[in-house]
Amino acid sequence: MNRRLLWLIYACLMTNIAFGQGIRITRGDDDVKRSKWRFKSGDNLHWADSAYNDRQWKVLIDINATKLTKDIGPGHKAWFRQVIAARPKRLNHPLQLVVQQFGASELYLDGRLLAVLKPPRFDSGGTQRLVQFIPFQLADTNRHVLAVRYQIRQDPVIQPSTDVDLIRIDILPADQAGNTVVSEAHWTSILNGCFTGVFAILALLHFLFYRANRSQSINRTLALTMLFFALIFATPELDNYIGTLTYISITDMISDLSLHAGFVLLLTAVYQYLHLRRTWIYYTVVFVVVATQMYRLFVGTPQNELVGIPFILVLIDYIRVSWKGRKSKDADARLPWNSLKTALYCFLLVIVFSVSAGILESAIHFNMEYMLAIDIALSAVAMFSIPVGLSLSLVRDYTRTYKALGDNLREVEQLSARTLAQEQEKQQILARQNELLEEQVQKRTAELHKSLDELKTTQDQLIQREKLASLGELTAGIAHEIQNPLNFVNNFAEVSVELVEELNEEREKPIDQRDEELETDLLSDLSQNVQKISDHGKRAASIVRGMLQHSRASSGQKQSTDLNSLVDEYLRLAYHGIRAKDKAFNVQLVTDFAPNLPTIKLVPEDIGRVLVNLFNNAFYAVQEKSKSTAGFVPTVSVQTAQDHEQLVIRIKDNGIGIPDGVRNKIFQPFFTTKPTGEGTGLGLSLSYDIISKGHNGLLNVETEPEQYTAFTISLPVA
Repeated sequence: MNRRLLWLIYACLMTNIAFGQGIRITRGDDDVKRSKWRFKSGDNLHWADSAYNDRQWKVLIDINATKLTKDIGPGHKAWFRQVIAARPKRLNHPLQLVVQQFGASELYLDGRLLAVLKPPRFDSGGTQRLVQFIPFQLADTNRHVLAVRYQIRQDPVIQPSTDVDLIRIDILPADQAGNTVVSEAHWTSILNGCFTGVFAILALLHFLFYRANRSQSINRTLALTMLFFALIFATPELDNYIGTLTYISITDMISDLSLHAGFVLLLTAVYQYLHLRRTWIYYTVVFVVVATQMYRLFVGTPQNELVGIPFILVLIDYIRVSWKGRKSKDADARLPWNSLKTALYCFLLVIVFSVSAGILESAIHFNMEYMLAIDIALSAVAMFSIPVGLSLSLVRDYTRTYKALGDNLREVEQLSARTLAQEQEKQQILARQNELLEEQVQKRTAELHKSLDELKTTQDQLIQREKLASLGELTAGIAHEIQNPLNFVNNFAEVSVELVEELNEEREKPIDQRDEELETDLLSDLSQNVQKISDHGKRAASIVRGMLQHSRASSGQKQSTDLNSLVDEYLRLAYHGIRAKDKAFNVQLVTDFAPNLPTIKLVPEDIGRVLVNLFNNAFYAVQEKSKSTAGFVPTVSVQTAQDHEQLVIRIKDNGIGIPDGVRNKIFQPFFTTKPTGEGTGLGLSLSYDIISKGHNGLLNVETEPEQYTAFTISLPVA
C-alpha cells in the first residue's frame, strides 16, 4: 500500500474534519516523473499547448492550495498544467489516467484533446461526480504537458463555507488502477463505518442509562455527544453518494454542527462528571465555538490559522478541568486526566510509527500493512480514550451501585430473618386473641344477619309499595283515558237507537208515502255512527291492553320498540293519572320528537316505569312551585333525539329544582326530597338501575334550584 493511502487513513483517524477541501491533484508514482501542478483561473484554449509558457501561473504546493470559493467560482473555468515524463521501464507500457472529479473537465496531452469528462446530467441539475479511467501510453522519455480545463456548475448552497474536492488525477499502471481506487475507498469506508458504529452504540447505551436513571444528566449529555460524533464520521460517506453542491452543503452543515456541538458537549460532560461549577471560562469557550459555527454558516470559511482556535480552546479548558480532577482525592475524578494522557501517548506513538514507516518504505520497501494495522489500533485507542473513558467510569459507578445494593439486600435478608422470628411469636399471641375475637364476631354476625333479613323484608315491602303506587297512578290515568272513548260509544249508541226508530217509522208508512231519500240518509248516518263506535271501542281496547301489559310483571325480554310512541303513550297516561287525583291540576306539555328515529330493543314495561316515575316527579315539581309563585305557567317538555349510536330522551320541567346539597344523593335507595308519606325514595333508584344495569344506558340530571330540572336518558341503539 502506498504512502498516500497511509497518510489519508491517518488524517481520517486523527481528525476526520472537512474544513473546506479544495483541488486534490495527486503526485505521480515511480513509473512517471511529474512536476508540480500550476494553476490559473480563466479560460483560453491556447493554454493547452505544450509550447505555452506557464511560469507566471500559481504553483500548487499541496492538495489544498486551490479553494472552490476563492480561486474557482461556481460556473467559472480554470486550467491546470503539469509536466510529466515516462521512466524507461514504463515506455510503451499501458497507463491509466485515474480521474476522480466533481464537475466537468477536458484533458489535453501536448495540446491534443485526450478526453472530455462530463457527467450525463451535469447541465440538468443532476450529479456532478464522476470517476473515469483514461488509457494512454508514453512512447519516449521526453517531457510532455498534461493540461486540464476544469468547470463546476453553479448550485445554491446552504452555507457559504461549503467546499468540495474538485479533481484528483492519478497516473497508474493499467493493471493496478482499478484495485488501487477500490482499495482506498474500501479502507476509508471501513474506518468511517467502524467509528460511526462505535459512537452510535455508545450513544444508544447512554440513552438507555439515562432512561433507567434520569437523575444522572451526564448520561444524556454523553449520549448526545456520541450521537454527534457518529454523525461526524457518517457524513463523509454520504458525500460519496450525492452529486450536487446543494446536497453537499447540507452534509457539510450537518458535519460542522455535529463537530462543534460534539466538542462543546464533551467539555460539558467533564464539568458534570467532576461536579464543577461552570465559570466564565467555560462560557467564553462555548461562545467562541458557537460564533465560529455561525460564521461558517452565514459568512464563510475562516482563515486557515483561525480554523482550529475553537477546538484548541476546548482542549485547553478540558486539560484545565482534568488537572483539577487529578488534584482531587477522589480516584474517579482522575479519570479525565488519565484518559487525556492515554490519548496523548497514543498520538505520539502514531507519529513515531508513521515516521518510521516512511523511512522503512523508502529504504527497504518495507511492507506497510503491518505498520498500518498498529497505527490504526493506536489511533482508535487515542480517539476513544476520552469519551469511552467517561462511559467506562459511569459503568463502574453502576457496578459499585449494584454491589452496594447487593450488600444492602443481604442486610435486609438478615433483618427479615430476625423479624420473621419475632413475627412468629406475635402470631402465637394473635392466634389466642383471634379465638376470643371469633366468638365475639360470631355473636355479632348472627345479630347482623337478623338485622339484614329485617332490612331486606322492609326493602321488599317498599319496592312493592312503589310498584303498587306506580300501578295505581297508571290505573287512574288509564281510567280517565278510557272514559272518553266510552262516552263516545254510549253517545253514538243512543243516537244510533234513535236513527233506527226513525227508520222503522218511515218503513211502516205506505209505499207511496215513504221518503226513500230520508231512509238513505238515515242508513248513512247509522253506518257512520257504527264506524265511530268501532273506532272508539278499539281505542278503549288498546288502552286496556296497555294497562294489562303494565300491570303484569316484566318479562325481561327486549323488543323492537318505537321510542316516540312509547314516550308519548306514557306521557299521556301519567298526565291523566295525576289529573284523576287533582282535577284542578293543569300543565303545559311541550313535545319535540325527532322524526325517523330507528327502532330500539328494550323492555317496554321497565322503560315505561322509568318514564312514569320521571313524569310524576316533573308534575310534582311544577305543582309545588305553582302553589307559591303567582303567575307561574307550569311547563313540562319532552324531547327525543339521536346522538351518534344512542337515542336520547330529555324530560325537563320549570319547577322547584333540586337543592345543591342533595343532588348527589337522589339516586340512592330510600332517599327522597318529598314530604313524609308522599315518596318511598325508591323511584329514582329503581329507574337508575333499569337504565344503567338493565339497558346499559345512562341517566343524568341537570338542575338549578327554583329554575328547572332536566333528566336525560341515553340508550344504546345496538
